[in-house]
Amino acid sequence: MSDAPAMRELLGDDAPTNWGRWGPDDELGCLNYLDAKEVLRGAQHIRSGEVFTLQIQMGRTDGPGDPLWPGRTGMERQNILDEGSWDGGDAPQFPGGLHYADDTAKLFLQGSTQYDALGHVWYDGKLWNGYDARTTVGG
Repeated sequence: MSDAPAMRELLGDDAPTNWGRWGPDDELGCLNYLDAKEVLRGAQHIRSGEVFTLQIQMGRTDGPGDPLWPGRTGMERQNILDEGSWDGGDAPQFPGGLHYADDTAKLFLQGSTQYDALGHVWYDGKLWNGYDARTTVGG
């Protein structure tokens, strides 16, 4: 049994929450605010058309890159197929001479993309909107 205080002991019974705001089955959280009307409102502020990334470059060794939690490794990328695969006769043969490159990336999603941000942190056995933390078992 843990001696850690329960969430309500830390935050109080009147702590702000969005749980239930969009119904008991909601899995989007505040992304519900980003509807078509809000996208159009944001697009009105475009002035230059310049494109830029908001991501952290992954796999860098020369400075800021993957944020690493203690005990985690950085992203690992591996070529699976490239032109050398056809040179060595190890690649599938397709009509018309189609060749392609294929690779994989191994990374800790919670340290980079955050596409599952509402589903990987919990307190007192509850995820976002009151979902049971046991739903994370087995991926």
